[in-house]
Amino acid sequence: MSRAGEAQLFRRAGHEFSYIRQIDLAATGGATIAVVEFYHHGQIDPQGKNFIVAAGSEVLPVRILQMGPGDFCRLAFQITSGRGPFEILYGGSPFPDDRRPKWTAQEGLLLEIREYKECNLNSFQSVKAAFESARTIGADYVPTVFHSGNPFATVPGPYMSRYSGVMQIPKTGTYGFYTSSQDCSFLLIDGKIVAEAPGRHPPERHARPGLRQDVQLTAGPHQFEYYHVATSEVGVAVAAWEVEPRGSTPAPASIPPEVFRNAAIIRPAVGPPMSQSQRLLPDFRFNFVGTVSLPDNEIPLVVAEFRDVSPPALVSSARVEWDFKDGQTTQGPAVMHVFLRPGLFVVKETVTRAGRPFEMPQKIWIGPPAVPPRETGKNKPLQLDDILPILDAYNPAATDARSLLQMVQAYLTKADEFLPPPPPDTVFVDEEQAAAATQQPAVDPKTRESERRKYLMRALEVARQGLLNGKQIGDEELLRLLRLVSPISRDVFDDSTLALNLWNSVLSRLQTDAARAEAHLVLADIELNDLLALAEAKKHLEAAEKLLQDPSRHEYLGALCYRLRGELAASEGQQEEAVKALQQAELLVAVRRNEVERTAWRGARSRSTEQFLRSGELDRAAAELRAWSNEFPLDIVEGYLPLLWGKYWFARGRYEVVTALADRLLVVNPYSPYIEELLLLSARADMVLKRVDRAKATLESLLKDYPGSPLVGEAKQLLQKLQSATSERN
Repeated sequence: MSRAGEAQLFRRAGHEFSYIRQIDLAATGGATIAVVEFYHHGQIDPQGKNFIVAAGSEVLPVRILQMGPGDFCRLAFQITSGRGPFEILYGGSPFPDDRRPKWTAQEGLLLEIREYKECNLNSFQSVKAAFESARTIGADYVPTVFHSGNPFATVPGPYMSRYSGVMQIPKTGTYGFYTSSQDCSFLLIDGKIVAEAPGRHPPERHARPGLRQDVQLTAGPHQFEYYHVATSEVGVAVAAWEVEPRGSTPAPASIPPEVFRNAAIIRPAVGPPMSQSQRLLPDFRFNFVGTVSLPDNEIPLVVAEFRDVSPPALVSSARVEWDFKDGQTTQGPAVMHVFLRPGLFVVKETVTRAGRPFEMPQKIWIGPPAVPPRETGKNKPLQLDDILPILDAYNPAATDARSLLQMVQAYLTKADEFLPPPPPDTVFVDEEQAAAATQQPAVDPKTRESERRKYLMRALEVARQGLLNGKQIGDEELLRLLRLVSPISRDVFDDSTLALNLWNSVLSRLQTDAARAEAHLVLADIELNDLLALAEAKKHLEAAEKLLQDPSRHEYLGALCYRLRGELAASEGQQEEAVKALQQAELLVAVRRNEVERTAWRGARSRSTEQFLRSGELDRAAAELRAWSNEFPLDIVEGYLPLLWGKYWFARGRYEVVTALADRLLVVNPYSPYIEELLLLSARADMVLKRVDRAKATLESLLKDYPGSPLVGEAKQLLQKLQSATSERN
């Protein structure tokens, strides 16, 4: 096509546009209003000044219904001519207002939703003034007055709504009107209030005498308006009527769509775009499939389906690729994608044909609809298992911090499905929890644990790939993520080095002093208590103290800082400094609970740890021990806490940690009632490590310093065994 021909194609009423979309409107069927929806790839200005709808050379009256979120556009146009083709022309400079035909159609009932503004809910004039000055969220033609929730919202919140149209009353008579709403509502006919529910209140669930208001209406057109204000996201608005009401028993019915001539409105499809420089451009459509919610998480995973609707001549023998701008890409003409969180995303489709790429980016809102569709047999709720295969193909390093956190939580949620069922005598407070417990299928314990560890490992691997290879920022999300996966690495898979690397990987990305201090403290804990690297632990501890300045002003971090300072001092043989630091830690955490509560929690921690150690559930034992250490740091001096830590590390095969714990307790409290048992355990650990001389010295010290201990006999047997083994070797 020549340049002159192209200019003619994109020019109407003396104005040139950048893009054209055909409207599939071969036959109108007597309709007078068409509503279309499409995405404009950033080419229409926010006020909608640079687009028109045309039928041939005729510019048609247009009403903008909704612009946004993103590149979404919903508009209505009057079908004043049966001639075509019908087209949307958009992009470029604004179209002059004096060339736009005025809107004259009276068919249809229009629902408008606007942002909430403070007003007097008991005053119609106040509500009307607030609505007219509020910013529009969205609008559309609807069959009748009814909605529950904001149908155009992306973020829940209060809102205001108005229905407006022209009623075609079929015959002269008495009409009784009702309104039921949350909160206020006012129904007007020809500018006069005929039904109202002022103030803040829930909706009327049942029609009762006194709610109906009767008016006399003549046959023909009457102006209809209905104003509604919802002071929360849980808004309801319903209007009903009775024709020639009889008797005292209310019998309301919905105002039928025919009254508003709803049949005069059609919704044709919109074709792919064309530009002056490129006649064949990609185009796609998408639809919301569903969400998957994670426990104790307000942010759902959102599933959407994308489908290529480009011209067949473009996609024939072509490759279709998708970039979702969330770090993930895929290929194919129709794909399902899981967005790890709702939001605005610039989704780009690229069609590569004969080595030449054709791109179409659209800024779209990804999230559940404000008013979800009713579930049918073909639209069952999504389950976590439905989306895990999609997540398995994701690149964690390309995600942002919040999305990476969501991805990890998805796998942890799946892992939790394989936790052992609660004992039969468990008392449930939550009915859903009780129902879930009874519905758990019978699974072999070994299989259950194997499956749980598989998904825990997957969660840990996702975090490892994401954090070690990515560049995520965001203190809150990064800390929440590490608090989840660091114990899995340390306690489930006994990989303290990986936990150390994960925390080190984010240290330079954390923005606040408190966040960096927490990272340094956890690193100090791992170095000191897992890896026995005292010098490294000291560096991190000093860095945290510098960031906190005065640890006593920070309850949780301060207590952790003082506890680690005490354990480090004990490791260095400094009794007075160690006990003092542990006492300072205890002072900071003691204010959380009264003495009765503290006694109960201390007992619960110890009993749970004992049970988990007996059953071999070492990861759960470690979780209890770590919580116990943080909540009751002075119990390190009392001795039972170090003893159970020693049993935990012995079961892990980390014998050098066992001996270090015994050495610390000897420093802080050589008179602990648990010191003999910990010393005996330490001697056994040294024997496994083949540190015979150290084991002998420990046993001899136990016999000498604690001659009345009930463990003397066992210590003598071990010592004799060591001496015999030494004699045989000599």
